[in-house]
Amino acid sequence: MKILIADDERMICEWLEYCIADRQDFRSVGTAYNGEQALTLFYETKPDIVFTDIKMPVKNGIELLKEIKKVSPSILVIILTAFAEFDLAREAMRYGADDYLLKTEMSKESLEQILDRAKEKLGNGTKEEVGDSGGRRYAFIRDVLKNTVLSESNIQRMKDEGIRWRDDGLFAVALWKKDVKEGFSLPDVDFVHHLVEFEYNNLIYMLLGNLSRGMSEGKKEKLIYEYAGRLSEENSCMVGVSTAIDRLVNLTDTVTEAVYSLGFGYYKEKIKVYTPGKSAKEIRELIEKNKSGFRQKIRQLYTLSRREFKKSLEAEMEEAARGSEYTLHEFSSFCCQAVEMAYMRFAGNDLKLVHCMLQDEQCKINNTNSFSEVQKIVNNFVNYIYDELDYDKRKFSKGVEQAVEYIKTHYSKAISLDEVAKSANLNPEYLSRVFREETGSNYSTYLTDIRLKQAAYLLSNTPLRVQKIAEEVGYPNVSYFSTIFKKKYGVNPYEFRRRE
Repeated sequence: MKILIADDERMICEWLEYCIADRQDFRSVGTAYNGEQALTLFYETKPDIVFTDIKMPVKNGIELLKEIKKVSPSILVIILTAFAEFDLAREAMRYGADDYLLKTEMSKESLEQILDRAKEKLGNGTKEEVGDSGGRRYAFIRDVLKNTVLSESNIQRMKDEGIRWRDDGLFAVALWKKDVKEGFSLPDVDFVHHLVEFEYNNLIYMLLGNLSRGMSEGKKEKLIYEYAGRLSEENSCMVGVSTAIDRLVNLTDTVTEAVYSLGFGYYKEKIKVYTPGKSAKEIRELIEKNKSGFRQKIRQLYTLSRREFKKSLEAEMEEAARGSEYTLHEFSSFCCQAVEMAYMRFAGNDLKLVHCMLQDEQCKINNTNSFSEVQKIVNNFVNYIYDELDYDKRKFSKGVEQAVEYIKTHYSKAISLDEVAKSANLNPEYLSRVFREETGSNYSTYLTDIRLKQAAYLLSNTPLRVQKIAEEVGYPNVSYFSTIFKKKYGVNPYEFRRRE
């Protein structure tokens, strides 16, 4: 398997090449020291894997990632990052990065693990699209499917690219990408024509085609289900199908229905054929309705206490397990926001470690096609944070524990050390001394950290104005709030929100 390395730090490039040379199953095909050079080498060497730094001259790693995924979505892109760049790493994951390697924790062992995961992914790679003329054609199909209705120019472009879909009997079949591995086969039938295969996203593989002409509507539905059933049986995999449509301009309706159908398999986790039960229009309306519902649930989670937060999250999981109508994408998004909120609100002192865990767990959530697996990831992460917080509490004396709880409950108000000491039935001077001994920071620093962490969350996840957020976390003077926020995060609240 061929690997391309892109990093402006020559020592890192040399170290990676040295480690890769020890593997018989991998070989380095080039080293680039900026993004533009990397893109040129990418087209020349056609690698299977690209290691890229995020911050590079000429063209950065995220720009390089977008270019690569646009023309060759199946290429694995592994981000080289540092703790300070985790916000950028998260952005890279949104654009399709497959894994990341921390520069601050680089070791031969960690690289071996990355390479083994990459080998497993590539070993289970999907088939090449039949008759595909390259990444350009594949990228075009994906772009077309983003539209609700196809334009005449798109239809003409498809013809120019050799895609022969026509009006009458159009249908779509969705499968999990992990199931389209070596040995995967398509049913040998004479009623399916113009079949095109392609990767829909990081989880889903799609088949689109036409049925034979001149069939009744009932016959079409029966044959689509028969085709999907044979596909499922021959490959032992879940399949989501669409209904048949007769107008090419509405092709994306079949994709919407097939993806929605496969989503039932996400929750049910049984190998079978899943049908939509709703039209594409109804599915889109449901998704739009669910958006506001999810936003409301996230806002509600933010208002809950630690115990209520966990209880409410568990209830949401139980409701989903009973057969939620939320799509896979919506549910994954909700889970990612929920674990991030748990981190922002309840994580203990070792924030760098937990932040690394958060990024890893969110990546797993977005790349898992099993509800039970996502439920396990969310529960384990939240339990870890809570156990960590409980462990911290056990280190505190009763008085300091009461003081910490009071601060976390009343941080949005102008609370003084005297007021906190009174809540814990302690002398202010005594509390000040033992508070520093047991928490590692003085009272005012601890209070500021709590407030700014909540402010960062509100800036990232709510539309509240900065003035309102400052007031919400206990700073009526927005200028002062901006000054101390920049001191902690390196940028002012407005720039922080823009980046998020």
